[in-house]
Amino acid sequence: MMFGTIVVSGLQMIGKCGYSQRNITIIALSLSTGIGFTQVPEIFAVFPQMVQNVFAQNCVAVVFLVAVILNLVLPQNMEV
Repeated sequence: MMFGTIVVSGLQMIGKCGYSQRNITIIALSLSTGIGFTQVPEIFAVFPQMVQNVFAQNCVAVVFLVAVILNLVLPQNMEV
């Protein structure tokens, strides 16, 4: 029930921001990257131990970082 509540709260926040092409792109790329890194944690083997400790075992940190970078990089007015 707790995880379901967290998911619903997240969807409510996304709904308040609007389902623009930009927001959907940020959400989709962030979540797919986070899921991908949980499936292949060995990808962090080339990084220093500190980076491995933060990102290899915590997909939330990866999703957060990707979402912040995309928010800064993608233009505000994305046309379809």
